[in-house]
This record gives sequence, structure tokens and C-alpha cells, in this order.
Amino acid sequence: MIPGGTIALLLSLLSALPWADEIVEVEDRGAVSLASYACTEITRSSMIDRVCYDAVRRRAIIQVRSVYRQYCDLPQATLDALLNAPSMGQFYRHRMAGPASPLSFSSCAPG
Repeated sequence: MIPGGTIALLLSLLSALPWADEIVEVEDRGAVSLASYACTEITRSSMIDRVCYDAVRRRAIIQVRSVYRQYCDLPQATLDALLNAPSMGQFYRHRMAGPASPLSFSSCAPG
């Protein structure tokens, strides 16, 4: 019989393996690992499904109607404003994805 502590140790080691990283297909980018991102599932928006943010690199990957898009050099304040907006969809359309938006989801350098 295997002691309980041994099983717990094995499970923790297995969960830390790199193949456990989630990889998503990002529009105009291809496969991107979410290993360095903190992700939040969104349930209060009919447009935004998920928001992932890498604070060190200031990159966001936002799932909009099942399509992932990456935003570079996104300030934490903008991400917070999106997450706290009364309407996340309106905020996204007008401040992040509209024709006058300074943010671009296709300008990220690889990495």
C-alpha cells in the first residue's frame, strides 16, 4: 500500500509538469501558451467569455464570442476598467476593438 503523503507528492509533481499548460489558438497569432497568464472566466457578459492577463509583460488574451485575441502593452488600469465596467461588451467595443481604439491585437511581438 502506498502512504497518503506519497500520493499527494506524486499528484503535486504531476500537476507542475509543462505538458499541463493550456494552449489556446489566438486570432492572427496561432498557438499561445497561457502558462504565464492569470485567467478569469466571465459569466456576466454575453460577449466576453474569458480574460487572461500577464502582468509582467502587460499582455492580455481576451476570448470574445469564442475567439481569442491578444492585446499588447495593456495597462492594468485598462484591464481593471474592462472587468469592472457595467457592460463589458460596450467597454470592449468602444475602448478596445473599435476603429478609433489605440489598442491592437495583431501587433504583439512573438513570445
